[in-house]
Amino acid sequence: MKFLIPIILIFGLFACSGSNQKSLQDSFTSFVQSNDKIVGFGSIRIKDILTKADYTKIPKYGPLLASQLAAFSGTVDFEKPLYFAVEGPFDIEGYPAALYLFAESKNQDSVTNKLKSFGFDMIKNEEGKYNYYQDKEFSISVKESLLVGVLKPKTTEFKGLLSKIYDQASIDVKDDKIKQFIDTKSDIVAGINLESLYSTSNTDLEKLPKDKKQALLSMVKGSFVLNSLNFKAGELELKIQNFFSSALTQKIPLKNSSSSEILKKIGSGEPRLGLLLNFDFLKLNSLMEEFNLQDEYAQLAKNFSEKELTSNEIFGDILNGQFGMVAYDEMMEEGGMTPVGNLFVGFGKQGKTGFEKLNVPGAGLLQKDIFENHALFYLSENFKPSDNQIKVPQGCENFGMKPISGYAYLDGLAIEEFELGEEFKFIEKIDHIYFEYGQDGGVLKVRSIDSKTNFLKQSVDQALTQLSEMLIKMVL
Repeated sequence: MKFLIPIILIFGLFACSGSNQKSLQDSFTSFVQSNDKIVGFGSIRIKDILTKADYTKIPKYGPLLASQLAAFSGTVDFEKPLYFAVEGPFDIEGYPAALYLFAESKNQDSVTNKLKSFGFDMIKNEEGKYNYYQDKEFSISVKESLLVGVLKPKTTEFKGLLSKIYDQASIDVKDDKIKQFIDTKSDIVAGINLESLYSTSNTDLEKLPKDKKQALLSMVKGSFVLNSLNFKAGELELKIQNFFSSALTQKIPLKNSSSSEILKKIGSGEPRLGLLLNFDFLKLNSLMEEFNLQDEYAQLAKNFSEKELTSNEIFGDILNGQFGMVAYDEMMEEGGMTPVGNLFVGFGKQGKTGFEKLNVPGAGLLQKDIFENHALFYLSENFKPSDNQIKVPQGCENFGMKPISGYAYLDGLAIEEFELGEEFKFIEKIDHIYFEYGQDGGVLKVRSIDSKTNFLKQSVDQALTQLSEMLIKMVL
């Protein structure tokens, strides 16, 4: 990320409308479709994000930013997003093989002259009909209305690479998942091509036998993940959509069912925290065997028993994959609140008898009730299951409807008692956090107490307040 911000600023200043050639969106789509090493791609709507942050009212920096944008008001159109693409493989520090940025310029000459005024010594490529500037591993170029930036480590000559990029951007657009993702309208969009991600991988997956690698490649073929982030009034929402092949979907070790039965057995009252997991251990065991991961799996199994139990017996016959946790605030006799919680563990076909073979870490510190098909561990009897199942906060009503789901209700929580650092003060502004995930994807929602002001503006205001407090403490 440290190299992305200055590049975005450069592109923000030159992104503008008025093209009479292939549209920016289509050019970017063609490029991604024709480069099979692209593992991630998407867009950032800079204008929308700045507006939602109410940037003009940011003390000191707001007027400065507004004046700079006004200086380009005659030529800049931030209505169009900035597009980005990431090429694999990633190195050991997480840096990609290349980062590409696409934006739209007014025309080639105006951008070239403006870049020159900033000290960028532009080179003209007569054959490719584009101008470009190169500085070590970074290059920025413009051809007619298409502005392209490339950051590629260990690259010393960009002329041929840029020519190839412009050629790829001119190819006809295909109607596929890539186009669908790039057409998505959100503040930030990020698509992931799992097939490209695996095919460019240089991690431990490469150590698999040839037949296993081929099986994995076939499994992820044509599979994508679409992430879309939006800042709304009082809410941040991250939506994840899985577009997996049928082969990959069948391998996901999650049960495609709700956890409503767990909710009836896990507790009562109004928990501050909740987490439900519903794994399919049969699929997980099969996946481990298929890709020769039994040793790691067996080592995990040893943590639960000193007896000679196989991982398949523990994860499947003894435990059925259903787990749940809820946490409460309980009033102490001497005053004040203390956190307590319940833990639910579901049993497989061996039932209670099978569970007694296990040694669950930390179980001796908790009270417990062992039933034929599940166990409940708890710290306080006040929140044991009753006729009424637990009550979740407003906005978390879908808790338990996906195989993975959870929430944290933070409004009214005495943050100061936890002695958290300054970076956690934002929690004071949060009402609740909710997330869920299943085979088709999931969602993360962060809801603020102020439901009317855009979440991004609240975040910026909070960050500035904390910065001011830190500066005051430094001076004093």
